[in-house]
Amino acid sequence: MDVYHTGLAVLRTSLLLVGSVVILVGVARGALGALRERSGRPVARHVAAHTELALEFFVGATILNLILTPTWVAIQTAAVTIAVRKLITLSLGRLARTARTR
Repeated sequence: MDVYHTGLAVLRTSLLLVGSVVILVGVARGALGALRERSGRPVARHVAAHTELALEFFVGATILNLILTPTWVAIQTAAVTIAVRKLITLSLGRLARTARTR
């Protein structure tokens, strides 16, 4: 059973690492695009899209955390992560609809 928990802990940490790298890549791409175009629009678009993807990894990590330590704090963390993910998805949808109408 110890190998199982260790494997889940490694997988959870890997998901958090990948999610963090995805956010950093989004910030870097957005910043480079903003420097090229002299506008702040690409920054927001790239950061939001990469944050949405990274939160998928974070949701997976919090679900694995629930398996490893089923506590109320872990449940609250998972709920908050899922709620933030949903809010970002909704705001990106609104941003896309606004961009199409312009």
